[in-house]
Amino acid sequence: MKWTILLSICVSVLGTQIVAAAEREMPKFDSTVACRGSGSVITPAKCMQDEQAARDQLAKLWPQFKQADASRCIQITTNGAAAASYVELLTCLQAARIDEKTPTDPFGPLPSIAK
Repeated sequence: MKWTILLSICVSVLGTQIVAAAEREMPKFDSTVACRGSGSVITPAKCMQDEQAARDQLAKLWPQFKQADASRCIQITTNGAAAASYVELLTCLQAARIDEKTPTDPFGPLPSIAK
């Protein structure tokens, strides 16, 4: 019974995040839940500060991210045992930007051969 309720909550949360991505709206995460499980690495207050800074930066940059990247990163961020985090979402989207600027071949394009 507990698993059924938990599963239905997860499905509804994930479903709303995917719909938000499809509509090009920035997802809304509960940072208090994410920071509650942040562990002993940082304090909950610092975690909330980081989450708010990431959320503010995402709000400014959101229209610039590709739809496919946003959808993929939302799915990655919301898929798992941990609560969704703006810091993780921003990190994923920044990594996607770096990947698209990096050439596929680390040595660059092939040289053209003179005839």
